[in-house]
Amino acid sequence: SLLQESKVACLALLSKMTVLHMDKKLVAIFTGGAAGCFIVGIIIGHFATSSGGGEGSAVERMSRELNDKDLVKDVLDTVDTNSIRNFLEVLSKEPHIAASERDSYLTKWVKDSWTQFGLDSVNLATYEYLLSYPDAANPNKIYLYDQDNVKQFESKHEEDVLRPEDAHENFIHAFNAYAPAGDVSGELVYVNYGRIEDIQRLEKLGVSLKGKIAISRYGKIFRGNRLSNCQNGGAIGVIMFSDPADVAVNGVEPENVYPNTFFLPPSGVQRGSTFIGSGDPLSPSWPSVPGAYRQTVNETDGLPKIPSQPIGYGDAQKLLEVMGGENVPEDWKGKVPGVTYRLGPGFSDKHKGWKVRLVVNNVLEEKEDSNVLGLIRGAEEPDRYVLISNHRDAWGYGAIDPSSGTCAMMEVARVLGNLVKTGKWRPRRSILFASFSTEEYGLMGSNEWVYDKIHKLMNKAVAIVNVDICVKGPILDPEASPILKEVFIKALKEVPYNGDPSKSYFDFFQEYLKNEAKPIYNVEDKIKIMGSGSDQAAFAFYAGVPALKFDFEIDRQKYPGFSSYPMYHTGYETFYLMDKIIDPGFAIHKTCSQISSHMVLNLAESPVLPFTTRHLVAELQKGVDALENNKVSKVLKDNGAGPSYGLMLESLQMFKNAAQKWTQDRDRMEADGTLDNPIRLRELNDQIMNLERTFLLPQGLPGRPEIRNALFSPAKFNAYGGAAFPGISDLLFEWEKLDDDKRLLRFKEVKKHLSDLMIIFRQASSWLSTEYDI
Repeated sequence: SLLQESKVACLALLSKMTVLHMDKKLVAIFTGGAAGCFIVGIIIGHFATSSGGGEGSAVERMSRELNDKDLVKDVLDTVDTNSIRNFLEVLSKEPHIAASERDSYLTKWVKDSWTQFGLDSVNLATYEYLLSYPDAANPNKIYLYDQDNVKQFESKHEEDVLRPEDAHENFIHAFNAYAPAGDVSGELVYVNYGRIEDIQRLEKLGVSLKGKIAISRYGKIFRGNRLSNCQNGGAIGVIMFSDPADVAVNGVEPENVYPNTFFLPPSGVQRGSTFIGSGDPLSPSWPSVPGAYRQTVNETDGLPKIPSQPIGYGDAQKLLEVMGGENVPEDWKGKVPGVTYRLGPGFSDKHKGWKVRLVVNNVLEEKEDSNVLGLIRGAEEPDRYVLISNHRDAWGYGAIDPSSGTCAMMEVARVLGNLVKTGKWRPRRSILFASFSTEEYGLMGSNEWVYDKIHKLMNKAVAIVNVDICVKGPILDPEASPILKEVFIKALKEVPYNGDPSKSYFDFFQEYLKNEAKPIYNVEDKIKIMGSGSDQAAFAFYAGVPALKFDFEIDRQKYPGFSSYPMYHTGYETFYLMDKIIDPGFAIHKTCSQISSHMVLNLAESPVLPFTTRHLVAELQKGVDALENNKVSKVLKDNGAGPSYGLMLESLQMFKNAAQKWTQDRDRMEADGTLDNPIRLRELNDQIMNLERTFLLPQGLPGRPEIRNALFSPAKFNAYGGAAFPGISDLLFEWEKLDDDKRLLRFKEVKKHLSDLMIIFRQASSWLSTEYDI
């Protein structure tokens, strides 16, 4: 129609508008065509509101929410469990660690599949990475020697074969990636989970880690933080194991573990990276495109300096049962059979003079790997991108991590691609599918791509929906940038519950949460602040692109105490595990694809972007309340930062008022027809789309240049968690242990950071003004 052609032409002109990000200032420069487009907008507005035809007014058609019920129903109904199962069978057929031969095969398979599905274009983005592998000819080992230096125990470097189909010659040996090669001997000290508070508790108990080998159970925190904490405590090496208390809660007998249940057998070993950082280690903050400068390993922060090796709890039993020292605190006890958990150091009276030897032979290699990027071009706003992503590499077969998410995303691509291919539909905005490489080593494929495309992303990316793992169990675990919470809620209300299609997943989830140990009565309260640990991190914390992430967890009401899932990164994370034990019939996978599809459609199709400021303001207030409840405000006042804190709170209140007014202005403009004008609609959408970019500190958080989101970012000492006002908590960490001079310098940094936050709120308030002012 003429109306449609005029709108498209107008938007084409608007696409020439460039938003330049210069530090924290946002300067909009219109490069021609705006005045003419404004006139076209007036004409469009006139005809849109006065024309008949029974289709309703433009205001009615321009709801903030996705209202094309037929489209939504068609997409949700087309998601097919058999298709998802077939995708997972291919993806998890063989081990596919990053940059391996099988990983390359799957790169091509994803690219070819997306092309066949009907995506408009599919391309590769290739980068260079420093990767870590075990030496296949010299496996990493842990030995136990008696007082006569006779070997009494040698650890396994791979899992026992419990099903012949699970064996594969290319399965990677057990290792902690980036742990350096080393050969150390000494006494053991048990450190519980190796958290900061665990190391501090050891100090209070009079147990020193200096010169000792730490033995730690997996869980609670990122393994790289665990290794770093032990290293900082003086340890010369670390041994990590999965405790039955966390991974085999019904017992370790064969009938209670894999292949009969989803619980971990004694020889299961969790692999994983220990690099504390994101992206290629040799190109921090710039893209590792071929030919780009690469620093040396010695110049790289975040790589561990002491050896580390993971083992199964069957092997851990051999070490724990000979340890001496005092009994551990009650809450440090695990459930390795036959073991009395002791702190160490050293060995029991029966094993005096024994020692542990830790031998790690890991090697570093520089390799190339590729992201796969598939585009469905938008019809009206092709220069606005809604992203949906997952990573492709796995430590083994990866039937849960990441391939349960990969197969779900493949199904979304198949369903939406077919609608485009058959000419039935094309989205308002562009949809970009991303299969990221080398995530397991440190979110590398996504980080390098964000660094490479930073200007496009900061100006044109609407949001990202990231599904790393899709299915660990049946219960949703959602995370979101607060501004996107309503997108989650809307999807849950319209996607059927897989256990009873007569009600929505929202209905089921709402009732389920009321039965938690600490009941939750509002589903929105279950949606956590975005953490790291997956590919949404660089978008949310570096580029300021709002993000959504979710998976389906083990039912903790039925199995309390899990921090992950028992088979995490082990040799038993197989297609059989998913197909026969966790999700036979793939109903949970279907729900995962449907939720992803709904959120993508809502973000790509809604004329007015479905962002809301209410949850954003609420989370900021929760952050302030936490500072007050934890006596942080008193600490700030007692150390001379009180005035700076007060000014920050005043600026925050200014932002709250601006956010409320923006919402009121948006509602008014929807009601009075102002947003019938595509220019005004575009302006409003760009305001809310770019809001989180105003939260970015160009220099990053103190000591963390790769984390620029000053309001919502992962905690410094646990990359998996998210927190409000992270810079304040980072700077106040262990401040009381500083001497007077260092304390003065630290609180000078605190005052500078509070000033940064005050300025951010001031600038964000200005950004939300709907008046044509500067």
